Amino acid sequence: NPLAMRFIQDITIGEGESVPPNTRFTKTWRIKNVGGEAWPAGCSLRFTDGDQLSNHTAVGVGPVSPGSEIDISVEMCSPPDQGMYQGKWRMCNPGGNFFGDAIWVIICVEKGGVLAVTQQLNSSSFDFQNVNGESSANPFNMGME
Repeated sequence: NPLAMRFIQDITIGEGESVPPNTRFTKTWRIKNVGGEAWPAGCSLRFTDGDQLSNHTAVGVGPVSPGSEIDISVEMCSPPDQGMYQGKWRMCNPGGNFFGDAIWVIICVEKGGVLAVTQQLNSSSFDFQNVNGESSANPFNMGME
């Protein structure tokens, strides 16, 4: 009974989303074990083809039981030049054999790209101070009503 994986959806950075040049972002995919057996420890998601947007060529994926969905995230950075970029990733068993759907990161690098900026704001843990010295999680609420 071979290992099996199905791509479910992009959680962050949908296909062709606009990202500014030289911007760090986190690509997250949701995948499902659609086979009849658990994925053993030592499985990984590996970069296999296209544009390498990450310093990582593989991300470890722990044991996943049949029928379970998991989210896998890879830290990436957009290239300096504008244009379309795509990278292909595949699940790999501990023996080095690929299985399941190919999954992709596809971005459009544009100077006016807003996605990565939005993602950075949403994930930031720093606190903004408004003009009255009050703390605000909203950087646009500067207490200037």
